[in-house]
Amino acid sequence: MNSLKFKNIVFFTVLLVISVGCKKFLAERSQTLQYVNNFAQLDELLVGEGYMAHSNAFTTGTSGKYLPWLNVMDDDITEFATGSYVFDSRQPLFGFYTWQSKPFVNYLYAPYTDDTWAKFYKHINATNIIAKKATELNDNPTELKRILGEALFLRAGYYFYMINIYAKAYNPATAKTDLGVPLKITEFVDANLATRATVEQVYQQIVADLAEAEQALSDVPQKSLYHADVNAVNLLQSRIYLYMQDWENAATAAKKVIARKNTLYNLATYQPKTSFFTSKSPEAIFTQGTNIMMYLMYENGLTTFRPSDELIQLYGMKDLRRTTFFEIDPKGKYRYTKVYRSTLNAGVTPEALYSDNFFMRNAEAYLNLAEASAMLQGKEAEANTALNTLRRARFLPQDYQETNLTGTDLVSFIRDERRRELCFEGHRWFDLRRYAVNQLYPYSKTIVHPYSNTVQGNATLAATLTLLPNDPAYLIPLPDPAIEFNKGQLLQNPDRPNRAF
Repeated sequence: MNSLKFKNIVFFTVLLVISVGCKKFLAERSQTLQYVNNFAQLDELLVGEGYMAHSNAFTTGTSGKYLPWLNVMDDDITEFATGSYVFDSRQPLFGFYTWQSKPFVNYLYAPYTDDTWAKFYKHINATNIIAKKATELNDNPTELKRILGEALFLRAGYYFYMINIYAKAYNPATAKTDLGVPLKITEFVDANLATRATVEQVYQQIVADLAEAEQALSDVPQKSLYHADVNAVNLLQSRIYLYMQDWENAATAAKKVIARKNTLYNLATYQPKTSFFTSKSPEAIFTQGTNIMMYLMYENGLTTFRPSDELIQLYGMKDLRRTTFFEIDPKGKYRYTKVYRSTLNAGVTPEALYSDNFFMRNAEAYLNLAEASAMLQGKEAEANTALNTLRRARFLPQDYQETNLTGTDLVSFIRDERRRELCFEGHRWFDLRRYAVNQLYPYSKTIVHPYSNTVQGNATLAATLTLLPNDPAYLIPLPDPAIEFNKGQLLQNPDRPNRAF
């Protein structure tokens, strides 16, 4: 097949053939020829193939979900094991919680296929097609501009996750040579085998996509919480620049969000046994994908996960997040309740599905502004102002004490505040990675995870696992089928330590 045929652009309702094991990685082919001829069809394609599916892991388990393991690898989580039970939410994610050399294994070391790589590249390919077509149709310029902006935001978001899962954290000193992930931004099938772009190249593409998305969405009203808008774009921009240690641009982007959407959820008004994540929250900006934490910390379970003692102890007794984000269940353990579900309290279920790894809210903008300002010369007062604005909404007025910190104390407090505020929202693992390469205030730590066996109603400690700073397990291995399909051109990450027990 000649190269011109490979580059023949065909637009269609995407049914991209990517096997779960990535055996045809980046070799997508159309299996339908339903052409997209107008903005309405393109919008349907965007919703159906560009955005993540909304799913509730409590009813369908962990199989096929988006990043079900992202929140189980860090220091905010530990096990709760007091006896055998019909459900054990630890088992499917055993390989990630215990940082196994090949994490895609269950508690019996039986391998399974994680389709994160394939799913994200499927979405990326869809956004490539949609973005191109949005520039060629002309039946409704306003709607096509919105579709273009949303597609570019999504592509940037997917590459953000891919680069932070499979590659090293952005280090200004080494980003130009560190291996990233394959960078595909064309709408046609490329006959070449995939290779890894550098971390710098991937980040620069994200920056470019978000800049164009900001222009496209700047005057466009948001369709719903499930569609990205300019606030989502600016918030992701501030996060990207924060990761790149580009403090000025991180602060600028965060201020744009705050200028348009500055109201925080006053937790003094929180009603017990309801979800903190709600469409009515003034903080809500955008959400897509899976909620899994209420499954992993399910109510009344004997074998499940719980917040680590270290995390809970970060909240003072008067910090309202302690009783808004968590509750103590009848088994005596804290459990996650940002999305509230209970079978014991009149069968409470969430009003809707809100992701716990892709729920964007303006509280992050205040934290990003605080962190960026703390890194900039002469901006410590601005950092404290952002901190105090956020924290005043997390205490009763009579209980709040202003912060006025400087230097290392300020940076450490902001990092702890980010941990308190954004726990189990897909941030902590990435934050630990980037703190380790921070050029001004580097920070790393050792993480310990216990794992217990449960037999005949008893729980016995089987192993205590340790993740050291700079451990190779901070990188997720690329899928073996993707390596094999690309005939060695796609380089694997360094081997992770053997932690089998």
